[in-house]
Amino acid sequence: MTLTQEQIPWGAASMLIRTHGDHAKAYADKRISALTAIGDADGVTTWKNIVNCINQLSATGSSN
Repeated sequence: MTLTQEQIPWGAASMLIRTHGDHAKAYADKRISALTAIGDADGVTTWKNIVNCINQLSATGSSN
């Protein structure tokens, strides 16, 4: 199965929720901090998109 660019952050968010449960956002926030520290703006943007998806999935109670 190939994901589109729009589907990738949703898939990542879903995987993080399944793997880290209630700590998924905290995990993603740590990644954002680490990428900010090394100046990886593209990585920060990617992970912020993933956090947005985590927030939306958590609000709906779905990780599928």
